[in-house]
Amino acid sequence: MLLLTKYLDKQQKQQKIFLVFKSNIPIKKSWGQNFLVDTNTIDKIINIINPNKKDNILEIGPGHGALTKQLLHSSNNLYAIEIDPLLCKNLKENFTSLNIINSDILKWDDDKIKYNKVVGNIPYNISSQIIFKFLTKKWDTMFLMVQKELANRIISNEGTKEYGRISVMVQNFCNVEYACDISKNVFHPKPKVDSGILKFKRINNSINIQKFSLFVKEAFKQRRKKLKNNLKNICDYKLIKEYAEKRPEEISPKTYLILFNKIYF
Repeated sequence: MLLLTKYLDKQQKQQKIFLVFKSNIPIKKSWGQNFLVDTNTIDKIINIINPNKKDNILEIGPGHGALTKQLLHSSNNLYAIEIDPLLCKNLKENFTSLNIINSDILKWDDDKIKYNKVVGNIPYNISSQIIFKFLTKKWDTMFLMVQKELANRIISNEGTKEYGRISVMVQNFCNVEYACDISKNVFHPKPKVDSGILKFKRINNSINIQKFSLFVKEAFKQRRKKLKNNLKNICDYKLIKEYAEKRPEEISPKTYLILFNKIYF
């Protein structure tokens, strides 16, 4: 009886995968492809995104279109960026009104496309790079599914082991919240770790992001060193004397912004 139950469970999972994919396109590990195959999870994510007819949405890595169908139905306009040409062909065949862009998201740069929401189940191996890239873009709200460990780093506070450069960057340019956990069991192929969905709400900030990013990177270049040592090539420690003896993980995101303004302006 137990063997029969396991067999039926396996059959149901395979059927679910087939219903979502409707394709024999090979999975490419080099592109970090892990596809959502659980309809309940898909519905849950759509409820979090809450798309409406006023939205112009950019979807990163639509894959087989697990989220795409509902996003397309609920939004004013949907652009989808997909690196896999075979998946692009499949998406064009299934969603004729979809604006599909066959490109590497890290190389793509088209400011002519206007969007207020960004959505993505993004590859673990380039998640940080994607987030840093989109901090420089114009949007209102962004929903990203990332490795749970990275999600916790992004929302972490100073004084914790998870806190780092990406925490400082994101929290100075976005209000960010952890929306929900996503189990590794709802993907095919199944990844080794669980994921989490983050909701980013853009903060209007006139600071030069690229310059601030380099400043924060320098501050964190050696976590166990004091700030006066890490920033010695940038400024006289007297400019930061109140924080000179602190380590980079002890300083809040807002304080980094204050120090940046003090040093450069």
